[in-house]
Amino acid sequence: MPEPLVCVKRNAVITGWDFSTGGVKCLAFDVEGRVLAEVRLPTDIWFGDSPSSGIRELNLMQLEGQAYASVRAMAAALDSAGRLKDWAAGGISATHHTAGRIDAQAVQIRRAICWNDATLAEYHAQGLARLGGQDRVQELIGGPWAIRYGLSHLVKDERHLSPELWRRTYRILPHGALAAGYLTGNFDVCSVSVAASTGIMDLRSKKWRREMLQALENEEYRRLVGKQLPRIIDQYQPVGMLRESVAVQAGLASKKRPWIFPTSDDQQAGLVGGGAVDAGQVAVILGNSAVVNSSSKDRPQRGRLDVMRLNWGPYLWMRCYNNGAQFLDQVVGSNPDWAELERQARQVPPGCNGTGVMPFVLPEPSLDVAQQQTGLRWFPQEPREPGVRYRAALEALAYLIALAVAEHEEAGQKITRISVSGGIARSDLMCEILAIVLGRPLLRLESEEGPALGAAVTALAALESHLRKEKGIAKRFTVADAVAAMVRFRGTVADNADWVEPYRAGLRRFREALARLQAGQPLS
Repeated sequence: MPEPLVCVKRNAVITGWDFSTGGVKCLAFDVEGRVLAEVRLPTDIWFGDSPSSGIRELNLMQLEGQAYASVRAMAAALDSAGRLKDWAAGGISATHHTAGRIDAQAVQIRRAICWNDATLAEYHAQGLARLGGQDRVQELIGGPWAIRYGLSHLVKDERHLSPELWRRTYRILPHGALAAGYLTGNFDVCSVSVAASTGIMDLRSKKWRREMLQALENEEYRRLVGKQLPRIIDQYQPVGMLRESVAVQAGLASKKRPWIFPTSDDQQAGLVGGGAVDAGQVAVILGNSAVVNSSSKDRPQRGRLDVMRLNWGPYLWMRCYNNGAQFLDQVVGSNPDWAELERQARQVPPGCNGTGVMPFVLPEPSLDVAQQQTGLRWFPQEPREPGVRYRAALEALAYLIALAVAEHEEAGQKITRISVSGGIARSDLMCEILAIVLGRPLLRLESEEGPALGAAVTALAALESHLRKEKGIAKRFTVADAVAAMVRFRGTVADNADWVEPYRAGLRRFREALARLQAGQPLS
Protein backbone atom coordinates (compact mmCIF):
# COMPACT_ATOMS: atom_id res chain seq x y z
CA MET A 1 0.00 0.00 0.00
CA PRO A 2 1.28 3.52 -0.78
CA GLU A 3 2.42 5.58 2.18
CA PRO A 4 -0.08 8.41 2.90
CA LEU A 5 0.76 12.08 3.39
CA VAL A 6 1.42 12.90 7.04
CA CYS A 7 2.98 16.37 6.98
CA VAL A 8 1.73 18.04 3.79
CA LYS A 9 -1.75 19.47 4.27
CA ARG A 10 -4.57 18.06 2.16
CA ASN A 11 -5.34 21.53 0.80
CA ALA A 12 -1.76 22.11 -0.38
CA VAL A 13 -1.17 23.36 -3.92
CA ILE A 14 1.86 22.01 -5.76
CA THR A 15 3.04 23.62 -9.01
CA GLY A 16 4.92 21.94 -11.81
CA TRP A 17 6.88 24.01 -14.30
CA ASP A 18 7.74 22.64 -17.73
CA PHE A 19 10.48 24.77 -19.31
CA SER A 20 10.90 23.44 -22.84
CA THR A 21 12.38 24.89 -26.00
CA GLY A 22 8.84 25.12 -27.38
CA GLY A 23 7.33 27.13 -24.51
CA VAL A 24 6.84 27.33 -20.76
CA LYS A 25 3.94 25.83 -18.84
CA CYS A 26 3.20 26.13 -15.15
CA LEU A 27 0.36 24.00 -13.80
CA ALA A 28 -1.02 24.03 -10.27
CA PHE A 29 -2.24 20.70 -8.88
CA ASP A 30 -3.92 19.62 -5.69
CA VAL A 31 -2.38 16.65 -3.88
CA GLU A 32 -4.64 14.25 -5.80
CA GLY A 33 -3.34 15.43 -9.16
CA ARG A 34 -6.28 17.60 -10.25
CA VAL A 35 -5.35 20.72 -12.24
CA LEU A 36 -6.37 23.92 -10.46
CA ALA A 37 -4.78 26.54 -12.73
CA GLU A 38 -2.34 26.82 -15.61
CA VAL A 39 -0.08 29.38 -17.24
CA ARG A 40 1.44 29.14 -20.73
CA LEU A 41 4.16 31.39 -22.10
CA PRO A 42 5.97 31.41 -25.46
CA THR A 43 9.65 30.77 -26.06
CA ASP A 44 11.67 32.34 -28.86
CA ILE A 45 14.72 30.41 -30.04
CA TRP A 46 17.68 32.07 -31.77
CA PHE A 47 18.62 30.40 -35.07
CA GLY A 48 21.78 32.33 -35.92
CA ASP A 49 21.75 33.77 -39.42
CA SER A 50 18.84 31.52 -40.49
CA PRO A 51 16.91 28.43 -39.39
CA SER A 52 19.06 26.38 -41.76
CA SER A 53 22.21 27.26 -39.78
CA GLY A 54 21.54 24.41 -37.36
CA ILE A 55 22.03 26.79 -34.41
CA ARG A 56 19.42 26.57 -31.66
CA GLU A 57 20.02 28.84 -28.65
CA LEU A 58 17.90 30.28 -25.84
CA ASN A 59 18.44 33.77 -24.40
CA LEU A 60 18.82 33.46 -20.61
CA MET A 61 17.29 36.89 -20.06
CA GLN A 62 14.15 35.49 -21.69
CA LEU A 63 14.31 32.52 -19.32
CA GLU A 64 14.61 34.86 -16.33
CA GLY A 65 11.57 36.78 -17.56
CA GLN A 66 9.61 33.56 -18.09
CA ALA A 67 10.37 32.44 -14.53
CA TYR A 68 9.20 35.71 -12.99
CA ALA A 69 6.18 36.15 -15.29
CA SER A 70 4.99 32.60 -14.64
CA VAL A 71 5.00 33.23 -10.88
CA ARG A 72 3.00 36.45 -11.24
CA ALA A 73 0.48 34.83 -13.58
CA MET A 74 0.12 31.70 -11.44
CA ALA A 75 -0.26 33.73 -8.26
CA ALA A 76 -3.04 35.76 -9.89
CA ALA A 77 -4.81 32.59 -11.06
CA LEU A 78 -4.59 30.97 -7.62
CA ASP A 79 -5.69 34.18 -5.93
CA SER A 80 -8.79 34.29 -8.16
CA ALA A 81 -9.57 30.72 -7.10
CA GLY A 82 -9.01 31.52 -3.43
CA ARG A 83 -6.03 29.13 -3.26
CA LEU A 84 -2.97 31.41 -3.21
CA LYS A 85 -2.38 30.86 0.52
CA ASP A 86 -2.19 27.09 -0.13
CA TRP A 87 0.75 27.25 -2.57
CA ALA A 88 3.26 25.04 -0.75
CA ALA A 89 5.91 23.90 -3.23
CA GLY A 90 7.01 23.76 -6.83
CA GLY A 91 9.00 21.41 -9.01
CA ILE A 92 10.66 22.09 -12.34
CA SER A 93 10.99 20.03 -15.49
CA ALA A 94 13.33 21.37 -18.15
CA THR A 95 15.43 20.34 -21.11
CA HIS A 96 18.61 19.82 -19.11
CA HIS A 97 20.54 19.08 -22.28
CA THR A 98 20.07 22.81 -22.94
CA ALA A 99 22.67 24.78 -20.95
CA GLY A 100 24.10 28.30 -20.61
CA ARG A 101 26.61 30.43 -18.73
CA ILE A 102 26.09 33.24 -16.20
CA ASP A 103 28.37 35.61 -14.31
CA ALA A 104 28.39 36.31 -10.56
CA GLN A 105 25.36 38.62 -10.93
CA ALA A 106 23.42 35.87 -12.76
CA VAL A 107 23.74 37.84 -16.00
CA GLN A 108 24.07 35.90 -19.26
CA ILE A 109 27.60 35.19 -20.47
CA ARG A 110 26.39 32.96 -23.30
CA ARG A 111 22.94 31.92 -24.44
CA ALA A 112 21.92 28.37 -23.59
CA ILE A 113 22.80 25.99 -26.41
CA CYS A 114 19.73 23.84 -27.02
CA TRP A 115 19.49 20.06 -27.03
CA ASN A 116 18.64 20.03 -30.76
CA ASP A 117 21.46 22.33 -31.90
CA ALA A 118 22.72 20.62 -35.05
CA THR A 119 26.18 22.23 -34.85
CA LEU A 120 27.22 20.13 -31.84
CA ALA A 121 28.04 16.91 -33.71
CA GLU A 122 31.41 18.19 -34.89
CA TYR A 123 32.51 19.23 -31.40
CA HIS A 124 31.23 16.05 -29.79
CA ALA A 125 33.35 14.05 -32.25
CA GLN A 126 36.43 16.12 -31.41
CA GLY A 127 35.98 15.71 -27.66
CA LEU A 128 35.25 12.02 -27.97
CA ALA A 129 38.47 11.50 -29.92
CA ARG A 130 40.47 13.29 -27.22
CA LEU A 131 38.96 11.02 -24.57
CA GLY A 132 39.59 7.84 -26.54
CA GLY A 133 36.06 6.98 -27.66
CA GLN A 134 32.82 5.82 -26.09
CA ASP A 135 34.41 2.78 -24.45
CA ARG A 136 36.58 5.11 -22.39
CA VAL A 137 33.55 7.27 -21.61
CA GLN A 138 31.70 4.19 -20.36
CA GLU A 139 34.63 3.43 -18.04
CA LEU A 140 34.63 6.97 -16.65
CA ILE A 141 30.92 7.72 -16.16
CA GLY A 142 29.13 4.39 -16.58
CA GLY A 143 27.11 5.50 -19.60
CA PRO A 144 27.39 7.21 -22.97
CA TRP A 145 28.19 10.83 -23.77
CA ALA A 146 25.60 11.83 -26.37
CA ILE A 147 25.94 14.73 -28.79
CA ARG A 148 23.36 16.93 -27.03
CA TYR A 149 24.94 16.65 -23.56
CA GLY A 150 26.43 19.75 -21.94
CA LEU A 151 30.05 18.64 -22.39
CA SER A 152 29.60 19.09 -26.15
CA HIS A 153 28.72 22.74 -25.50
CA LEU A 154 32.02 23.22 -23.68
CA VAL A 155 34.00 21.79 -26.58
CA LYS A 156 32.21 24.27 -28.86
CA ASP A 157 32.96 27.08 -26.38
CA GLU A 158 36.64 26.26 -26.59
CA ARG A 159 36.60 27.40 -30.22
CA HIS A 160 34.05 30.23 -30.07
CA LEU A 161 34.10 31.78 -26.57
CA SER A 162 36.80 34.30 -25.69
CA PRO A 163 39.21 33.61 -22.80
CA GLU A 164 37.79 36.67 -21.02
CA LEU A 165 34.28 35.18 -21.07
CA TRP A 166 35.56 31.80 -19.92
CA ARG A 167 37.14 33.55 -16.92
CA ARG A 168 34.12 35.77 -16.21
CA THR A 169 31.76 32.77 -16.05
CA TYR A 170 30.54 32.06 -12.52
CA ARG A 171 28.30 29.07 -13.25
CA ILE A 172 27.69 26.70 -16.15
CA LEU A 173 24.11 25.56 -15.62
CA PRO A 174 21.49 23.60 -17.55
CA HIS A 175 18.01 24.92 -18.26
CA GLY A 176 16.26 23.67 -15.11
CA ALA A 177 18.99 24.70 -12.67
CA LEU A 178 18.98 28.17 -14.21
CA ALA A 179 15.19 28.42 -13.85
CA ALA A 180 15.44 27.26 -10.22
CA GLY A 181 18.17 29.84 -9.65
CA TYR A 182 16.07 32.68 -11.00
CA LEU A 183 13.15 31.56 -8.82
CA THR A 184 15.16 31.15 -5.60
CA GLY A 185 18.38 33.14 -6.04
CA ASN A 186 20.44 29.96 -5.52
CA PHE A 187 22.60 29.17 -8.56
CA ASP A 188 25.13 27.06 -6.64
CA VAL A 189 23.37 23.68 -6.65
CA CYS A 190 21.90 21.22 -9.12
CA SER A 191 20.06 17.92 -9.04
CA VAL A 192 21.42 14.50 -9.95
CA SER A 193 19.20 14.70 -13.03
CA VAL A 194 20.88 17.95 -14.09
CA ALA A 195 24.37 16.60 -13.55
CA ALA A 196 23.60 13.37 -15.42
CA SER A 197 22.61 15.48 -18.44
CA THR A 198 26.06 16.99 -18.79
CA GLY A 199 28.10 13.89 -19.59
CA ILE A 200 30.47 14.87 -16.77
CA MET A 201 28.83 13.09 -13.79
CA ASP A 202 29.67 9.49 -12.94
CA LEU A 203 26.26 7.82 -13.06
CA ARG A 204 27.33 5.24 -10.46
CA SER A 205 28.76 7.53 -7.76
CA LYS A 206 26.64 10.61 -8.63
CA LYS A 207 29.78 12.75 -8.43
CA TRP A 208 31.54 14.91 -11.01
CA ARG A 209 34.13 12.97 -12.99
CA ARG A 210 36.79 15.57 -13.80
CA GLU A 211 38.60 13.20 -16.16
CA MET A 212 35.77 13.82 -18.66
CA LEU A 213 37.10 17.36 -19.02
CA GLN A 214 39.99 15.89 -21.00
CA ALA A 215 37.56 16.38 -23.89
CA LEU A 216 38.81 19.99 -23.72
CA GLU A 217 42.25 20.75 -25.12
CA ASN A 218 42.96 23.83 -22.97
CA GLU A 219 44.19 23.08 -19.44
CA GLU A 220 43.07 26.47 -18.09
CA TYR A 221 39.55 25.86 -19.39
CA ARG A 222 39.46 22.44 -17.75
CA ARG A 223 40.45 24.04 -14.44
CA LEU A 224 37.84 26.79 -14.80
CA VAL A 225 35.03 24.32 -15.54
CA GLY A 226 35.95 22.44 -12.38
CA LYS A 227 35.20 25.61 -10.39
CA GLN A 228 32.13 26.64 -12.40
CA LEU A 229 30.13 23.43 -12.02
CA PRO A 230 27.46 23.56 -9.26
CA ARG A 231 27.25 21.27 -6.24
CA ILE A 232 25.07 18.17 -6.71
CA ILE A 233 22.37 17.90 -4.04
CA ASP A 234 19.89 15.28 -2.89
CA GLN A 235 16.35 15.07 -4.30
CA TYR A 236 14.82 15.94 -0.92
CA GLN A 237 16.99 18.99 -0.16
CA PRO A 238 15.28 22.24 -1.23
CA VAL A 239 17.01 24.55 -3.67
CA GLY A 240 15.35 27.30 -1.62
CA MET A 241 12.14 29.18 -1.07
CA LEU A 242 10.75 31.38 -3.82
CA ARG A 243 12.92 34.48 -3.55
CA GLU A 244 11.32 37.30 -1.59
CA SER A 245 11.52 39.91 -4.35
CA VAL A 246 9.64 37.60 -6.75
CA ALA A 247 7.07 36.77 -4.06
CA VAL A 248 6.44 40.46 -3.35
CA GLN A 249 5.80 41.13 -7.05
CA ALA A 250 3.32 38.25 -7.10
CA GLY A 251 1.48 39.32 -3.94
CA LEU A 252 2.67 36.36 -1.87
CA ALA A 253 3.20 36.79 1.86
CA SER A 254 6.88 36.68 2.81
CA LYS A 255 6.39 33.83 5.30
CA LYS A 256 4.21 31.77 2.95
CA ARG A 257 6.57 31.44 0.03
CA PRO A 258 6.58 28.00 -1.67
CA TRP A 259 9.63 25.77 -1.56
CA ILE A 260 11.40 24.98 -4.85
CA PHE A 261 12.96 21.51 -5.02
CA PRO A 262 15.73 20.02 -7.21
CA THR A 263 14.80 19.92 -10.85
CA SER A 264 14.00 17.11 -13.25
CA ASP A 265 15.25 16.63 -16.75
CA ASP A 266 12.15 16.54 -18.94
CA GLN A 267 12.82 12.83 -19.50
CA GLN A 268 12.76 12.13 -15.76
CA ALA A 269 9.66 14.29 -15.35
CA GLY A 270 7.93 12.55 -18.24
CA LEU A 271 8.74 9.18 -16.71
CA VAL A 272 7.22 10.18 -13.38
CA GLY A 273 4.29 11.97 -14.98
CA GLY A 274 3.63 8.72 -16.83
CA GLY A 275 3.57 6.87 -13.51
CA ALA A 276 6.58 4.77 -14.48
CA VAL A 277 8.85 4.70 -11.42
CA ASP A 278 9.13 0.94 -10.85
CA ALA A 279 11.39 -1.38 -12.81
CA GLY A 280 9.75 -2.62 -15.99
CA GLN A 281 7.42 0.35 -16.34
CA VAL A 282 7.80 2.34 -19.55
CA ALA A 283 6.59 5.86 -20.33
CA VAL A 284 6.11 6.99 -23.93
CA ILE A 285 5.99 10.78 -24.27
CA LEU A 286 4.80 12.10 -27.63
CA GLY A 287 5.75 15.78 -27.54
CA ASN A 288 8.11 17.93 -29.63
CA SER A 289 10.43 14.96 -29.35
CA ALA A 290 9.26 11.35 -29.22
CA VAL A 291 10.59 9.59 -26.16
CA VAL A 292 10.61 6.10 -24.68
CA ASN A 293 11.84 5.98 -21.08
CA SER A 294 12.01 3.27 -18.46
CA SER A 295 13.22 2.95 -14.89
CA SER A 296 15.67 0.29 -13.74
CA LYS A 297 17.85 -0.61 -10.78
CA ASP A 298 20.73 -1.32 -13.14
CA ARG A 299 22.30 0.08 -16.30
CA PRO A 300 21.45 -1.50 -19.67
CA GLN A 301 23.22 -4.80 -20.28
CA ARG A 302 23.86 -4.04 -23.96
CA GLY A 303 22.98 -1.71 -26.81
CA ARG A 304 23.11 2.05 -27.39
CA LEU A 305 20.37 3.46 -25.17
CA ASP A 306 21.07 6.72 -23.39
CA VAL A 307 21.39 6.23 -19.64
CA MET A 308 20.78 8.81 -16.94
CA ARG A 309 20.35 8.75 -13.19
CA LEU A 310 17.08 9.65 -11.52
CA ASN A 311 17.18 12.10 -8.61
CA TRP A 312 15.98 9.47 -6.12
CA GLY A 313 18.31 6.63 -7.14
CA PRO A 314 17.39 4.35 -10.06
CA TYR A 315 18.69 4.59 -13.59
CA LEU A 316 16.66 6.01 -16.44
CA TRP A 317 16.97 4.20 -19.76
CA MET A 318 16.12 6.51 -22.60
CA ARG A 319 15.66 6.68 -26.30
CA CYS A 320 14.86 10.27 -27.23
CA TYR A 321 14.09 10.99 -30.87
CA ASN A 322 14.45 14.57 -32.10
CA ASN A 323 11.45 14.06 -34.36
CA GLY A 324 8.01 14.14 -32.75
CA ALA A 325 5.48 16.94 -33.08
CA GLN A 326 7.98 18.89 -35.16
CA PHE A 327 7.74 16.16 -37.80
CA LEU A 328 3.94 15.91 -37.56
CA ASP A 329 3.57 19.68 -37.95
CA GLN A 330 5.54 19.52 -41.20
CA VAL A 331 3.09 16.93 -42.53
CA VAL A 332 -0.23 18.57 -41.57
CA GLY A 333 0.75 22.25 -41.73
CA SER A 334 -0.02 25.03 -39.29
CA ASN A 335 -3.32 25.22 -37.40
CA PRO A 336 -5.02 22.17 -38.95
CA ASP A 337 -8.53 21.02 -38.06
CA TRP A 338 -7.45 18.08 -35.90
CA ALA A 339 -10.93 16.64 -35.52
CA GLU A 340 -11.44 16.62 -39.27
CA LEU A 341 -8.02 15.04 -39.83
CA GLU A 342 -8.91 12.29 -37.35
CA ARG A 343 -12.22 11.69 -39.14
CA GLN A 344 -10.59 11.50 -42.58
CA ALA A 345 -7.73 9.31 -41.35
CA ARG A 346 -10.17 6.76 -39.94
CA GLN A 347 -11.50 6.29 -43.47
CA VAL A 348 -8.01 5.21 -44.59
CA PRO A 349 -7.14 1.52 -44.10
CA PRO A 350 -4.33 0.61 -41.68
CA GLY A 351 -1.03 0.69 -43.52
CA CYS A 352 -2.35 3.39 -45.89
CA ASN A 353 -2.27 0.93 -48.81
CA GLY A 354 1.52 0.82 -48.61
CA THR A 355 2.13 4.57 -48.38
CA GLY A 356 4.76 5.53 -45.83
CA VAL A 357 6.98 8.42 -44.76
CA MET A 358 10.31 8.71 -43.00
CA PRO A 359 9.69 10.85 -39.86
CA PHE A 360 12.95 12.79 -39.97
CA VAL A 361 12.72 16.54 -40.48
CA LEU A 362 15.61 16.81 -38.02
CA PRO A 363 18.75 14.64 -37.82
CA GLU A 364 18.36 11.47 -35.75
CA PRO A 365 21.84 10.47 -34.48
CA SER A 366 20.59 7.37 -32.63
CA LEU A 367 19.44 5.95 -35.98
CA ASP A 368 22.41 7.28 -37.99
CA VAL A 369 20.17 9.68 -39.91
CA ALA A 370 22.31 12.73 -40.77
CA GLN A 371 21.28 16.25 -41.81
CA GLN A 372 21.57 15.42 -45.52
CA GLN A 373 19.08 12.56 -45.09
CA THR A 374 16.35 14.67 -43.46
CA GLY A 375 13.14 15.98 -44.99
CA LEU A 376 9.71 14.53 -45.69
CA ARG A 377 10.56 11.43 -47.70
CA TRP A 378 7.48 9.55 -48.86
CA PHE A 379 7.37 6.10 -50.40
CA PRO A 380 6.40 4.88 -52.90
CA GLN A 381 5.09 8.40 -53.60
CA GLU A 382 3.74 11.41 -51.72
CA PRO A 383 -0.04 11.38 -51.20
CA ARG A 384 -2.21 14.47 -51.54
CA GLU A 385 -5.18 13.41 -49.38
CA PRO A 386 -4.92 14.97 -45.88
CA GLY A 387 -6.30 11.84 -44.20
CA VAL A 388 -3.69 9.61 -45.83
CA ARG A 389 -0.87 12.02 -44.97
CA TYR A 390 -2.00 12.28 -41.36
CA ARG A 391 -2.49 8.56 -40.81
CA ALA A 392 0.82 7.69 -42.48
CA ALA A 393 2.58 10.20 -40.20
CA LEU A 394 1.00 8.70 -37.08
CA GLU A 395 2.01 5.23 -38.25
CA ALA A 396 5.60 6.39 -38.82
CA LEU A 397 5.78 7.73 -35.25
CA ALA A 398 4.34 4.45 -33.93
CA TYR A 399 6.99 2.47 -35.82
CA LEU A 400 9.69 4.77 -34.43
CA ILE A 401 8.43 4.12 -30.89
CA ALA A 402 8.35 0.37 -31.59
CA LEU A 403 12.06 0.44 -32.48
CA ALA A 404 12.80 2.13 -29.15
CA VAL A 405 10.68 -0.29 -27.11
CA ALA A 406 12.54 -3.16 -28.80
CA GLU A 407 15.84 -1.51 -27.82
CA HIS A 408 14.74 -1.44 -24.18
CA GLU A 409 13.89 -5.13 -24.29
CA GLU A 410 17.14 -6.05 -26.06
CA ALA A 411 19.04 -4.11 -23.37
CA GLY A 412 17.51 -6.30 -20.66
CA GLN A 413 14.32 -4.49 -19.65
CA LYS A 414 11.41 -6.77 -18.76
CA ILE A 415 8.47 -4.54 -19.63
CA THR A 416 5.41 -4.86 -17.42
CA ARG A 417 3.46 -1.74 -18.38
CA ILE A 418 3.51 1.09 -20.94
CA SER A 419 1.87 4.47 -20.46
CA VAL A 420 1.49 7.19 -23.09
CA SER A 421 1.22 10.96 -22.73
CA GLY A 422 2.11 14.17 -24.53
CA GLY A 423 0.38 16.41 -27.03
CA ILE A 424 0.21 13.85 -29.84
CA ALA A 425 -1.34 11.36 -27.41
CA ARG A 426 -4.48 13.51 -27.45
CA SER A 427 -5.21 11.70 -30.71
CA ASP A 428 -7.32 8.59 -30.05
CA LEU A 429 -6.19 7.24 -33.41
CA MET A 430 -2.51 7.68 -32.53
CA CYS A 431 -2.96 5.71 -29.31
CA GLU A 432 -4.91 2.95 -31.06
CA ILE A 433 -2.25 2.60 -33.76
CA LEU A 434 0.54 2.57 -31.18
CA ALA A 435 -1.16 -0.12 -29.08
CA ILE A 436 -1.41 -2.41 -32.13
CA VAL A 437 2.12 -1.74 -33.37
CA LEU A 438 3.54 -2.46 -29.90
CA GLY A 439 1.24 -5.43 -29.37
CA ARG A 440 0.45 -4.27 -25.84
CA PRO A 441 -2.35 -2.38 -24.08
CA LEU A 442 -1.45 1.24 -23.31
CA LEU A 443 -2.40 3.23 -20.23
CA ARG A 444 -3.46 6.77 -21.11
CA LEU A 445 -2.95 9.55 -18.59
CA GLU A 446 -5.71 11.93 -17.61
CA SER A 447 -3.18 14.75 -17.92
CA GLU A 448 -1.49 15.31 -21.26
CA GLU A 449 1.09 17.47 -19.49
CA GLY A 450 3.37 14.65 -18.36
CA PRO A 451 6.52 16.71 -17.60
CA ALA A 452 4.65 19.39 -15.60
CA LEU A 453 2.79 16.72 -13.65
CA GLY A 454 6.02 14.78 -13.09
CA ALA A 455 7.72 17.91 -11.76
CA ALA A 456 4.85 18.44 -9.32
CA VAL A 457 4.90 14.79 -8.22
CA THR A 458 8.62 14.93 -7.38
CA ALA A 459 8.05 18.22 -5.53
CA LEU A 460 5.29 16.64 -3.42
CA ALA A 461 7.57 13.71 -2.56
CA ALA A 462 10.39 16.09 -1.67
CA LEU A 463 8.17 18.40 0.40
CA GLU A 464 6.66 15.55 2.45
CA SER A 465 10.13 14.04 2.99
CA HIS A 466 11.64 17.43 3.93
CA LEU A 467 8.89 18.07 6.48
CA ARG A 468 9.19 14.54 7.91
CA LYS A 469 12.91 15.06 8.39
CA GLU A 470 12.29 18.36 10.19
CA LYS A 471 9.80 16.62 12.52
CA GLY A 472 11.98 13.56 13.12
CA ILE A 473 9.61 11.12 11.36
CA ALA A 474 11.72 8.19 10.18
CA LYS A 475 9.23 6.50 7.84
CA ARG A 476 10.04 7.29 4.21
CA PHE A 477 7.72 8.87 1.66
CA THR A 478 8.92 8.02 -1.85
CA VAL A 479 8.35 9.30 -5.36
CA ALA A 480 6.31 6.13 -5.97
CA ASP A 481 4.06 7.14 -3.06
CA ALA A 482 3.59 10.58 -4.62
CA VAL A 483 2.82 8.96 -7.99
CA ALA A 484 0.10 6.88 -6.35
CA ALA A 485 -1.41 10.07 -4.95
CA MET A 486 -1.24 12.33 -8.02
CA VAL A 487 -0.97 10.38 -11.28
CA ARG A 488 -4.35 9.40 -12.72
CA PHE A 489 -5.10 7.19 -15.71
CA ARG A 490 -8.20 7.55 -17.84
CA GLY A 491 -8.22 4.03 -19.19
CA THR A 492 -6.49 1.47 -21.34
CA VAL A 493 -6.19 1.46 -25.12
CA ALA A 494 -7.04 -2.07 -26.23
CA ASP A 495 -6.09 -4.07 -29.31
CA ASN A 496 -7.96 -4.03 -32.61
CA ALA A 497 -7.46 -7.51 -34.08
CA ASP A 498 -8.23 -6.37 -37.64
CA TRP A 499 -5.21 -4.07 -37.61
CA VAL A 500 -2.61 -6.54 -36.37
CA GLU A 501 -1.45 -7.99 -39.70
CA PRO A 502 -1.43 -4.67 -41.62
CA TYR A 503 0.75 -3.10 -38.94
CA ARG A 504 3.04 -6.08 -38.67
CA ALA A 505 3.68 -5.69 -42.41
CA GLY A 506 3.91 -1.90 -42.03
CA LEU A 507 6.62 -2.14 -39.36
CA ARG A 508 8.57 -4.50 -41.61
CA ARG A 509 8.31 -2.02 -44.54
CA PHE A 510 9.38 0.81 -42.24
CA ARG A 511 12.48 -1.08 -41.11
CA GLU A 512 13.40 -1.83 -44.71
CA ALA A 513 12.91 1.80 -45.78
CA LEU A 514 14.98 3.02 -42.83
CA ALA A 515 17.82 0.68 -43.79
CA ARG A 516 17.74 2.06 -47.33
CA LEU A 517 17.75 5.65 -46.04
CA GLN A 518 20.72 4.91 -43.77
CA ALA A 519 22.56 3.40 -46.74
CA GLY A 520 21.79 6.39 -48.95
CA GLN A 521 19.57 4.37 -51.29
CA PRO A 522 16.14 5.26 -52.77
CA LEU A 523 13.30 4.36 -50.42
CA SER A 524 11.40 2.37 -53.02
